[in-house]
Amino acid sequence: MTAGIERAAHAYCPVCNPDPGLGEPVTALCGATHPYWGRRERPVNNCPVCEAVAARTEYPCGHTGAER
Repeated sequence: MTAGIERAAHAYCPVCNPDPGLGEPVTALCGATHPYWGRRERPVNNCPVCEAVAARTEYPCGHTGAER
């Protein structure tokens, strides 16, 4: 994984990660695992793999984007 994607804003499944605590490890839709440091209102750049996965009907975990 490149440093650019490491610094990118990732997308997460809202069902698998309903309310992560600060510093808690969460796995993004692209498979990257990072400590959670809050949501960014305006990310500088988005992870292109997360964007592609989020556009699908079903996430790799089996949930859909419509589930909350």
